[in-house]
Amino acid sequence: MSAGTPVKMKKRLHRNVSVVAALLVLVIIANLCRISIFQYSFYDNYADSQQLRSETIKAQRGTIYDRNMEVLAQSATVWDVSISPKDIATGYTEGSAELTAKRETLSKGLAEILGGEYEDILARTEKTSSQYELVGKKVDKETADAVRSFITENGYTNEINLTENVERYYPNNELASSVIGFTGSDLQGLYGIESKYDDVLKGTDGYVVALKNALSENMPQSYEQRYDPVDGNSLRLTIDENIQSFVEKTLSDVVAQHNPAGGACAIVMDCNTGAVLAMADYPNYNLNDPFTIYDEALAQSISEIADETERKDARSAALSDQWTNKNVSYTYHPGSTFKTVVAAAALEEGKVSLSSSFYCPGYVKMSGYTMRCNQRSGHGQISFTDALVHSCNPAFINIGLSLGAESFYEYYCGFGFTEKTGIDLPGEQVGTYYTADMADISLASSSFGQSQSVTPLQLITAVCAVTNGGYLVEPYVVEDVLDADGNVVSSHETQIRRQVVSEETSATMRSLMEEVVNADGGTNGSVKGYRIAAKSGTSQKTLGAETDTYIASYVAVAPADDPQIAVYVMVDEPTSGDIYGGVICAPAVAAIMADTLPYLGYSPNYSEEELESMETTVPLLTGRDVAGAKNKLIASGITGGAIVKGSGDSVVRQVPSSGSKIPKDGKVILYTDDSEQERVTMPNVVGLTPTAAKQQLKQYNLNVTISGSTSSSAKTKVQSQSIAEGTKVAIGTVVELTCVSETLD
Repeated sequence: MSAGTPVKMKKRLHRNVSVVAALLVLVIIANLCRISIFQYSFYDNYADSQQLRSETIKAQRGTIYDRNMEVLAQSATVWDVSISPKDIATGYTEGSAELTAKRETLSKGLAEILGGEYEDILARTEKTSSQYELVGKKVDKETADAVRSFITENGYTNEINLTENVERYYPNNELASSVIGFTGSDLQGLYGIESKYDDVLKGTDGYVVALKNALSENMPQSYEQRYDPVDGNSLRLTIDENIQSFVEKTLSDVVAQHNPAGGACAIVMDCNTGAVLAMADYPNYNLNDPFTIYDEALAQSISEIADETERKDARSAALSDQWTNKNVSYTYHPGSTFKTVVAAAALEEGKVSLSSSFYCPGYVKMSGYTMRCNQRSGHGQISFTDALVHSCNPAFINIGLSLGAESFYEYYCGFGFTEKTGIDLPGEQVGTYYTADMADISLASSSFGQSQSVTPLQLITAVCAVTNGGYLVEPYVVEDVLDADGNVVSSHETQIRRQVVSEETSATMRSLMEEVVNADGGTNGSVKGYRIAAKSGTSQKTLGAETDTYIASYVAVAPADDPQIAVYVMVDEPTSGDIYGGVICAPAVAAIMADTLPYLGYSPNYSEEELESMETTVPLLTGRDVAGAKNKLIASGITGGAIVKGSGDSVVRQVPSSGSKIPKDGKVILYTDDSEQERVTMPNVVGLTPTAAKQQLKQYNLNVTISGSTSSSAKTKVQSQSIAEGTKVAIGTVVELTCVSETLD
């Protein structure tokens, strides 16, 4: 080999290396160009995603108000409390006494403030790889302020953090729970208005974007971008907090007395606009704690289920039932309340008139079935008016058959029973029904409200159409949408779907339904000073079952000559007391009317008979001489006079006390010395007629007030007395008797 060969090889090697190096440099430059120029956006965004961190700023959910702008649901600022175990341990040796003491001090302090478990917080402080451990969720301002003071006193600036959050709060707890609904953990609407109007109420969250390092700490650069949240709009409902309270109190009393297995529900609605002034279910639940089962007996029975899956399923079903709004979701046979619809249709079609009459033998036999009247012995020959007043099934079977299946179905559709009412609430259902080709037996049973099913809301909406001039209105619960400053964004306009019957037919129906209330001198639906038009209903719930169960209902409108409000009450499967709508639900509707009509500004107009039976206020008589006291009683309108006890010249005590309400013919006991009050033993007058009960109690020198039915009929009886039998009471004491007519429907 020549001496020049190694030199040549070295040159060739250097040249090749240089070429490779140049190529590598070119590749690197090309990649740099590709990354920095052509793929700049991709890698810029990628870098941002690695370095930029965003924190959400929760939007305020809109407030829900009643019609008078009283708050029903609102959002409140709360705080989440977290600790940074990594920062707690910074500067300390793991296992050192100093670090242990710091962890214990911090954990004890937070446990005392937050009401949490000390051991749990302590365990979290030991997770040194973590910078975020949540130890307190959605605490109020008072608690947050206490945490801030604890941070300042101990210098825990990095170790403990407070982050703003939002909580939904319902100031009235159970009030209108089935209407308002509630939100989930992320403030998403889950039920009721909260769900239906979630997009309106929730707003848009904001966020803060800042540069962070790999440890999620702020980088030295000052870059930060804030995007403010947009708060949700608010709602003003048609619900009136006061009327809702009237309804819920009355419904609670009805349930306590009759213990319905299926609960109860009620609606108050504007007859002419469809605005729902109150809507209630019983049992209800606390909106601030919706996941607790409020039926204690049911909750106990579920807790005793051994199988975990079965227990969870039972709990889930119970909660779903608890949250369900029966007024829009429950379907049932309406019974005789539906006769108002059949009567209106027959009048409109000219199939009946006020001069029509029917024969009722107590039953009708068709296709092998026997359909009975509520009066088993039959009504005999009965007028159209009395057929509605006494709720005669055979008469209404004949009325329905005279309409015919096609016309019957046409009006069934016209009154809205084959479609949803359109109310702005979730979960609305439509019942089952026959079409125009139904058989005569189906038409017959449908004519007295037994074969087809409806919702309570469909029923009250139809009755409004029967009585308001014939107009089917669309019910609703949201009146206005408001922005964050309270300005109206949008308002509801009354929606009239159609006119089903004429003004003339509607006027006739109002008159007929008023006769229902005034029968026999005044039934359980009567309200002193007001004209009420109504109809009761009692439907069989379980046809062919071993044990019959029933649904009682009552629907009324007032004032009868110009209806403004409608009230409906339904009791599902009463298990104690009576079963009839006219006995169970009529007094409840009357009580709601008695509270609501004056509240809305409708003044009573009393008849002479009502004025005579009205109560008056007992004046202050102590300190007067006997003659002066008696004259004062006469001047106050109390005609029953006084009974004087004692040998003194002036009154030192009186029973009843001043300010008490007694009938005009009541008596006041005047004591003129310190002698002991005379007492009597309270007798039992339940089951007697009001007249007999009043006469008996007067013999004991007791004053008597009567609520409920004002009928003088022998069918009207005392249902309850305010003072229990056997109680020792002072003479002159006021005893309130609640009376009901023993109606069969």
